[in-house]
Amino acid sequence: MLTPAAQRRSGRPDQREGGRVFARLWAATASANLGDGLVMALIPLLAVHLTASSGLVAGAKLTHTLPWAVAPLLVGLLVDSMDRRRLIIFFHLFRAAALSALLAALLLDAGAFFALCLLYLVALCLAVGESVADIATTALVPSVVPRHRLEWANSWIRGTESVLNEFVGLPLGGLLIAAGPAWAVGGAGGLYLVAAAAMVMLHGTSQRVAQASHRPDANGRDRHQLTAGVRLLWRNRPLRTLTLMSTVMAGCWSAWLAVLVVYTVQGPVGLSPAGYGLLLTALGAGAVIGAAPAPRLAHALGVRPILAADVVACVVMLGTPAVSADVAPIACATFLGGVGSGLWNVVVISLRQRLVPHGQLGRVSGAIRSLGWGGMPLGAALAAGLTELTGPRPVFATAALLTALTLIPLLRVLPPGGAVDERP
Repeated sequence: MLTPAAQRRSGRPDQREGGRVFARLWAATASANLGDGLVMALIPLLAVHLTASSGLVAGAKLTHTLPWAVAPLLVGLLVDSMDRRRLIIFFHLFRAAALSALLAALLLDAGAFFALCLLYLVALCLAVGESVADIATTALVPSVVPRHRLEWANSWIRGTESVLNEFVGLPLGGLLIAAGPAWAVGGAGGLYLVAAAAMVMLHGTSQRVAQASHRPDANGRDRHQLTAGVRLLWRNRPLRTLTLMSTVMAGCWSAWLAVLVVYTVQGPVGLSPAGYGLLLTALGAGAVIGAAPAPRLAHALGVRPILAADVVACVVMLGTPAVSADVAPIACATFLGGVGSGLWNVVVISLRQRLVPHGQLGRVSGAIRSLGWGGMPLGAALAAGLTELTGPRPVFATAALLTALTLIPLLRVLPPGGAVDERP
């Protein structure tokens, strides 16, 4: 048996210290995600404060989301090439510095045009930093907690993300913006500094993971490290299948969101903008409630029944607006879809952490993010075109049908008990 010092050097967690170490990682994740929630409210609201152009406001939001679709492969390589703890610390500080520059521009009254240009640049920096921090944290978890506690750890992290991003961060960001944009900018920057400080306290728990994994094999197949995550993912049949399912489902979710506001606010449901916000809050509430029992359910039922339940819940959520304009069933279906999403995230991330060696987790996670998020703009674009031709209800029905079809590969690839062969 390895001593605690040897366990830390090997990257295997010491179970006696695992709780304290994970608490520090969780604290860093909580602080950073509260900052992310503030930023989600800050960017569009500050853009509205700086310009009357709806196109420029939309451009600020696009700048904040674009790196998630184009950067994950490079981010995954970076996460596997460096000390993950130090990488997270650096990008927390990087985001705090970017917000400090924006805060200075606001306090010095540098002018609306200059502040808007700076907001675009800061939004880009924040998105890159969030991408790195999220992928690196996912890759770091297996070196902090024992393998049998991965579901427990991921349920805490994913539940915390949902609560602080959607329930606390968004409304708090709106309140701070109302008090003055500088308050929201300074608050988000301060939260990233707190997250960096919490990560500093993880000293001795991280490892340099990927120097060996970046050596080319005997045939030189691994020279192109940027695409190594895609190749590693493609060789793993369960993860490949789940990723392709996620791509389809993410596209359907994006299509649903793209037309939901038209259907519920401008269309027959007749919600106010505040009511629409509450409707989406049901999605976040479901995600939190779904993440909490995921470890126990995964242990009791296995992987396949839980993931199949998520697909069914997603079909109900996407398809209900196609058959009803009553807000009550739509809200219940939205909540149910959130529950399924919470279950899916915990179980699939834990499965990934078991199937993929630690030194390759960053690249594989980056490949999964790139493919999964790649379906979102395609789904939104197709939904926009179909809505113009047929109205929103056929979009909901089509999204539900495509999601239901993902049950076929799920049931074919995963064994009935849900157990999947794990790599040592």
